Amino acid sequence: RGFMLKTARRLDYLHAARRANMSENARRISSVPPASRAQLKSYPTRSLSSAASGNEGKSMKVAVVGCGPAGFYTARDIMKGLENVEVDFIEMLPTPYGLVRYGVAPDHADTKNVTAEFDRVLQDPRCQFMGHVCVGKDVSLADLRAMYHAVVLSYGAAADRDLGIEGETMEGSLSARSFVNWYNGHPFYTDLISSLESISSVSIIGNGNVAIDIGRILLKPVPELAKTDIADHAIEVLSKSKVEDVHIIGRRGVAQAAWTIAELREIINLQGINTHILPEEIQLDAIDAETVAKKRPTKRMVELVQQTAGKPKTSDARKNLHLHFLQSPVRVLADDKNPSKVGAIELRKNALEGPAEKRKAVPTDSTKTLPCSMLLRSVGYKSLPMEGAPFDTKSHIVPNEGGNVEPGLYVSGWLRRGPSGIIGTNITDGHQTATSVLRHWGEGALEASKPGREGLKQLLAKKGVEVVSLDGWRRIDQLEKEMGARAGRPRVKLTTIQDMLKAAN
Repeated sequence: RGFMLKTARRLDYLHAARRANMSENARRISSVPPASRAQLKSYPTRSLSSAASGNEGKSMKVAVVGCGPAGFYTARDIMKGLENVEVDFIEMLPTPYGLVRYGVAPDHADTKNVTAEFDRVLQDPRCQFMGHVCVGKDVSLADLRAMYHAVVLSYGAAADRDLGIEGETMEGSLSARSFVNWYNGHPFYTDLISSLESISSVSIIGNGNVAIDIGRILLKPVPELAKTDIADHAIEVLSKSKVEDVHIIGRRGVAQAAWTIAELREIINLQGINTHILPEEIQLDAIDAETVAKKRPTKRMVELVQQTAGKPKTSDARKNLHLHFLQSPVRVLADDKNPSKVGAIELRKNALEGPAEKRKAVPTDSTKTLPCSMLLRSVGYKSLPMEGAPFDTKSHIVPNEGGNVEPGLYVSGWLRRGPSGIIGTNITDGHQTATSVLRHWGEGALEASKPGREGLKQLLAKKGVEVVSLDGWRRIDQLEKEMGARAGRPRVKLTTIQDMLKAAN
């Protein structure tokens, strides 16, 4: 019986990872690290409600701060391991799903199908959604810890890493995160960009999937984007865009590019564009050549770049994609006519040094200036601290061991490990954090009497906070889908808090 239960849970894990994977191999479990699968051997094969000697018969109260993938997977595994539990999602926005709703590209609808699994978590009668509640403003972490046996922080990364160069704060220099939130309809970023009619060239710093997503959104025909759930304000701006050239710039070589071959193939195959790559920037030295030969996915990606570089250009192309390698930004230059705006970026050529797995970009004396009227920085996200929780200001994470900060306080997702991985990576995070929570409960390390959601509801009502329930979210969801159906789209997103609250009520 134990073997069958373990097998069933393993299959559930594999199916979830398969659905959540954002890469080209979304249907292949090979994308899930072998070490992560091995950890499933320790997954509890029975309810722990009877294992908690000090808490037998008691109901554990859990608060999950942040309603994105990491929070869902953590809550799912806690509820799988313990029958007598209440889990409350506390989300700053009126809508759930976090990065899936506001980070995944609108033309990647298949990736968003993972929300069906998240919905099953929300529909569990032991679970409640409390949207439009800001921890740190409406309720403090100390308040939550007083009300719940376990508080799981999974609020992700809402800030950006800087380039650290002169001029990066000029008008026209934006973070990739904010741009992605803008076109995905995040209510905090609806006014980020009002026009692209004066922008002819955009430079994106970074060689990852986010940079590729942004480049594709800027270059893709708007009628195709208009069939997706991209924000209405983004469609309006992009339909009048004058962007003709998109430059994606990486500091290391082609072999170190962080994008997937699926993302790369999708952008270079867009209709009506020419892709420009300098042959001298994609030549492999002996170390990279040996590495590429051993890694099939990297080899295929490098070969695709090399083949694309050799393709003849078409005369009827309306836009251009430029892929740059071994180039680092050293200074943002002002526009000649407006010294407060971005006009160009100065790049320094790099050389690669170090062993195969630790290749470093070392600057040379060679520089060049690349004209651009908008600069998008895609060099990584970072999490922000929360009062009452420890925080490592160097790595921008909450220090933890297996998701455990201390008994009663836990962390999952990007806030735990840093902004890396795909949606499916959070399956492992959630499992490990849930295991820590369940272990502490089973050992009697958590206090046995807490008010949980009833205490929180009383506090929020006293403060006059307009909480969006699961039913409220369903009304928002239904309205968006109805508007989408009339427009021949999956949904038309509500993009202001006011409109969301009106729909929820």
